[in-house]
Amino acid sequence: MEQTKWKEDLKYNEFLVERFFGKAESLFVTDTYQFDDYSKYVATAFDASEKLKRRKEVFPQDCKKAFELGKRLIKM
Repeated sequence: MEQTKWKEDLKYNEFLVERFFGKAESLFVTDTYQFDDYSKYVATAFDASEKLKRRKEVFPQDCKKAFELGKRLIKM
């Protein structure tokens, strides 16, 4: 994500949301699952074993971050 302008674009979107609606906060979750079962698809751009590893190791942390973000948002 750092190699692209996505972060800048998303920060600009966050700025616009804050301008019209008040406080905004973003959570970047990357390299997520595209398919429930990679063996059913021809998707050579993805390494299914790496996706599974990341889902087991990183996804729970991302879910916790999303939960904490949700708690902060309802307090705003």
